[in-house]
Amino acid sequence: MSFYFTLDDIYNERINARMHAHRFERMHAVKLENLKQLCGSLPEENECFFIETTKSFNAFTFIVYLIRHAGHIEQLFIATYSINDRIINSLLKWKEKGLIDNVCIEISESIKFRMPKVSMRLDDLQSKGIISVIYEWTHRKVTCVKTPVGYFEIEGSGNYGENALKEQYLFCKSKEIYEFRNNEISSLG
Repeated sequence: MSFYFTLDDIYNERINARMHAHRFERMHAVKLENLKQLCGSLPEENECFFIETTKSFNAFTFIVYLIRHAGHIEQLFIATYSINDRIINSLLKWKEKGLIDNVCIEISESIKFRMPKVSMRLDDLQSKGIISVIYEWTHRKVTCVKTPVGYFEIEGSGNYGENALKEQYLFCKSKEIYEFRNNEISSLG
């Protein structure tokens, strides 16, 4: 394996990235105190909401919002730097109610040292087959959600824990973006 790259490598990577880019039919920019201000709407196919928060809410809020407006989550993929017990408990409650089927969490492997109790809990849930966990050297914050009404993707600055008052999120409905951001779908079964 070479540690060097050529200009052709960069050119080919750029072409591949363009193939994944998608022109969205509609885009909306909104500042929200909470997701209720979206008036119960979900993005239409190939529509994105660019959201900036004015009060603190975390990325988990989108999961509850999608359950309420889509009815059910078939597959949930979360890539995050951090998660706390309160969010894990909430995920488990929705799963126990049958409103979330499959959960896969990709989390920074540094959580093993930063929050060892949370890491042990995630390992225990995985060993029992309740969720899937992937430890990566990551800082990304992406959520991919497959529902009966479509494929959604949420990304932004917020983690699955306590967040600042000002965060930004991109909330899209697009199977193409869902698949592009989530290369772990096949592991969900």
